[in-house]
Amino acid sequence: MDEEEDMGISFDLICPECGVGNPRGATNCLVCDKNLEDTIAFMEDDFFDLEITKDCLVEYRKTFWGTDRTGKINKYFLDKIKDIEFGSPVNRFIFIYEDKRVVIPLRDENMEVIRNFFKKVE
Repeated sequence: MDEEEDMGISFDLICPECGVGNPRGATNCLVCDKNLEDTIAFMEDDFFDLEITKDCLVEYRKTFWGTDRTGKINKYFLDKIKDIEFGSPVNRFIFIYEDKRVVIPLRDENMEVIRNFFKKVE
């Protein structure tokens, strides 16, 4: 292996708030200064990005093409999420939040993260 490759820094820790890559082990985002230690899990999906913190599930909406964020953010406090279902055969995370039904379609790998997280919370 080349010595230059050994010394390379990987910027694969994505900031949920601004989407910038940060070096592994960073505690705050290099650009927006968000505390990255607050994030339990971060998932990029087709129409949104999802962040799980100790208090909430945050949905960052994307454009139709899934290339850019729209600026719309939905924040669901974990203690108010009720009646959780996992849709099948189409992966959908379904729950009741403030008396409204919320349906979030997910990629397979993101459905596994959500399913495992909410098993621990129950």
